[in-house]
Amino acid sequence: MITDQDIAEAEARVRQIKERGVRLRMANRDETADAIRLEVGRLEELKESKAAQDAALKVRKAAEKPHTPELKKMSAELSDSADIADKARQDAIHALEKLVFALRGYNDTVRAAHARLTTLGLTLADGDAEYDSGHGRAGSARIAGTDWASVAEDVVVQIVVADVMKQLFGPKHPAARVRDIRAHSLARGSAGALKIA
Repeated sequence: MITDQDIAEAEARVRQIKERGVRLRMANRDETADAIRLEVGRLEELKESKAAQDAALKVRKAAEKPHTPELKKMSAELSDSADIADKARQDAIHALEKLVFALRGYNDTVRAAHARLTTLGLTLADGDAEYDSGHGRAGSARIAGTDWASVAEDVVVQIVVADVMKQLFGPKHPAARVRDIRAHSLARGSAGALKIA
């Protein structure tokens, strides 16, 4: 869109070239004249284009005028719809934040159980024997036969997003698959009773 500022800048360029020609005392007169003609030509083209643009805008405004009430109603509906979508986006962010905080709490609880089982001297494997309760490697714990292990919060978030994308856009959508290798261990159930896959 051509603005009045564009015209003013083009006029300023013409003035600068003319002033430079005067300062040079007409040395290289042909080059200066050519440069002035070129800039004046560009200025005239710009003015013609702006006049055509302004005329087209005037015609367009006249065509829109009878539809003003309907356009205002559409604008209000679009604004309301955008507000609802933005609120839903913010709610989704808060829900994912809540999920991450809950997972961090879970991981803290697993670490605490592991530490306590370690303090109690209860290991999971003693030679070939396996026990119903005890601490395992990599911070895991087993209580009454149920294994508990920390989970990668970011991978769980990826899995949740992938599940939503799969449900809404189909399994072939690029975001419907988690390519993070850590997701495979979560899917195999190393998260204990935490059902994330």
